Amino acid sequence: MPEEEAKLPWHGGLRGSLRIALVGMLLVVPCFWQSRIQAGDLASHAYNTWLASRISEGLAPGLWITRQWNNVLFDLMLAFLYSHIGMAAAQRVAVAVAVLTFASGALRFISRGRNRNPSFVIPCVAMLSYGFVFHLGFFNFQIAMGVCLWYLAIFMSSKWLSRLLFAPLLLLAWVAHPLPVVWTLGLVMYAGIAERLPSRLRNILSVSGLGVLVAGHFVLAHRYRTFWSLGQLVFVPGANQLLLFGDKYVVPFTLLLTIWLLLLRRFAKERTWPDLLSDIYLHLWALTAAAVVVVPAAIAFPQYARPFSYITTRLSLAAGILLCALLSQVPLRNLEKAALLGTAIIFFAFVFHDSHRLNQMEDRVDTAVQVFPSGSRVIGLFLTTSTRANPLWHFVDRPCIGHCFSYGNYEPASRQFRIRSTEGNGIVMSDYADVYQVETGKYRVQSRDLPLFLVYSCGSTHQEICSRELHAGEAIGSDDGTH
Repeated sequence: MPEEEAKLPWHGGLRGSLRIALVGMLLVVPCFWQSRIQAGDLASHAYNTWLASRISEGLAPGLWITRQWNNVLFDLMLAFLYSHIGMAAAQRVAVAVAVLTFASGALRFISRGRNRNPSFVIPCVAMLSYGFVFHLGFFNFQIAMGVCLWYLAIFMSSKWLSRLLFAPLLLLAWVAHPLPVVWTLGLVMYAGIAERLPSRLRNILSVSGLGVLVAGHFVLAHRYRTFWSLGQLVFVPGANQLLLFGDKYVVPFTLLLTIWLLLLRRFAKERTWPDLLSDIYLHLWALTAAAVVVVPAAIAFPQYARPFSYITTRLSLAAGILLCALLSQVPLRNLEKAALLGTAIIFFAFVFHDSHRLNQMEDRVDTAVQVFPSGSRVIGLFLTTSTRANPLWHFVDRPCIGHCFSYGNYEPASRQFRIRSTEGNGIVMSDYADVYQVETGKYRVQSRDLPLFLVYSCGSTHQEICSRELHAGEAIGSDDGTH
């Protein structure tokens, strides 16, 4: 057996297999440590899986399931599991699969198939796996990114025959989400050209790659309505994935970013300039970091009613993984190992605490909707102190499963998912402009919406849950319902 192959972790015998199994079990603990998984869009995915089952049974007139070839793999998996093991277990299993797919791809790509620096790689991958993308509930994207990282690991360590044989992995990733596939195709094209060039010419190629990104920015801005800002610079390192829903997350973010910067300084200091400038992994990270800054944060494609958003946040996850691939080459000192482990403990302690708090609120929402008549239309309005995303946006979705209809459910109206609706269907809003008004608390109730019920956060701290029936002309975000 060649020496390189002997270092592969799955050739480590029983002990190596047990280590892999233990790491996998630890990585999915947050999928099982609370009464529910709190992850943004997950509630919407679960509700729409139940709604799709009603459509299949002919119990949701005005709704239908369209054939779709992307942004759907997680939903199909959730639907299959729901029909066999029920919704609660289906969510846990489907999310665990998404996390393991991403984490295993990241570990494989970062370590290049070796047991390299596990005290650095495992904590970093664990935190990134449960970062902001996870808590937005972007599981189709997370699965696609994991599959793409597996393909990138194969591409960077194999000859062209293996690269072509495993290329169908990208088709699987596309069914989950197209963005990681587009990113991967760009990297493999760059790497395939770079490996055939002398080291001195790779810098010219990297400048050309940057030029392509800039040109792409202007093409997108010319053809579509886009949103872009210089603030995207702060997303470059990828450590921003740890900034979730409160100021306290600045602590693990600052610790992780400091550790990464110290290691990056040592990485650069221990290499000559020619070695640095010819490092293909450095080039791939630099181009991905440039994409984080250059690519618009949101693009309004005409086939969708809702802009494709959080692009910068998604690409920052890819940038974080590539930076970890660079830094994994730097041996950690004992103090750095302790600091990284401590960062992970702090981060997951915060996640556990906030997940528990959110579950307590969802318990109260669950109790509130049960008093409504079966089949009622319900909308939710929940305040949050988060400055990045509202973790409560879809809080009424799961409690409505099997009992009521989430009238402000955004998926059918957005035209980005497999469930679609006709106007006046009586189950869900068909105009995304109305859905957006509900989400921002500015919607004024129309007579066609009635009967309609509102569940909302109340009390001095907005931690309590109240509910009431709405009437035509009311503005849902006002205390007195009139303005």
